[in-house]
Amino acid sequence: MTVRIQENQLKALFFIILFIVLGIQALMAQPSQRGHAPVYRGFFTSFGTRAVNVSSDIAKIDGTNLMETGGQVGLIFGTRIVRSKIGLLGYYSSTGSTAGTTDLYASNVSANIYPLSMLSGRRFLIEPYLTGGVAYDRFKFFGYYVNREPGVVNYSRGEAPFLGKIKQINAMAGAGIEVKLRDDYSFIHLFSEVRFGRNLSAKATDVAFERTSLKDQMHVAVGISFGAR
Repeated sequence: MTVRIQENQLKALFFIILFIVLGIQALMAQPSQRGHAPVYRGFFTSFGTRAVNVSSDIAKIDGTNLMETGGQVGLIFGTRIVRSKIGLLGYYSSTGSTAGTTDLYASNVSANIYPLSMLSGRRFLIEPYLTGGVAYDRFKFFGYYVNREPGVVNYSRGEAPFLGKIKQINAMAGAGIEVKLRDDYSFIHLFSEVRFGRNLSAKATDVAFERTSLKDQMHVAVGISFGAR
């Protein structure tokens, strides 16, 4: 019962933060005394690398640095000062430096804050920003390093067997820089960012991974956002 209550609380936290981000965006989009603030509405796509430190009672993966590459697509909307991002679909896969294969399915909600626009009110071609939010990550493990039948390992299968899954909720924060290729009635922005994650909750769906933790995430990404103003 305690575990279920904790999961519900974390889900509630995720949606509360989502509504806060949407609320900030709505407030910033309200017309000011000097006129209507421009509102960005569009999409983004990014490609990047994630690094995660693994601690486990499984010897093959304990103490390893899990490296994964992949990308994400999502929605972006807001003003020149605050823009919300909803990562709808993200997929990353581990490199050959780790045992087996680990797939990551990621979704998140975050907000970008642009200090220069906030302080000066001017438009900048190149502008740094701060970012923060919450991510929901699902790590799926494949390989032969967990033996389901003692003394027997079946290597004849075409694909490595599925071993288990860890679901996580992580708080993310970082910074980035944005280059505006176009910023009038429509917009095309290039961006590069680095984010760091702190684990808020984790749950393993298989007993073999109950003592496995994935912490100290670092995410480096480059991408493009585009749409209409």
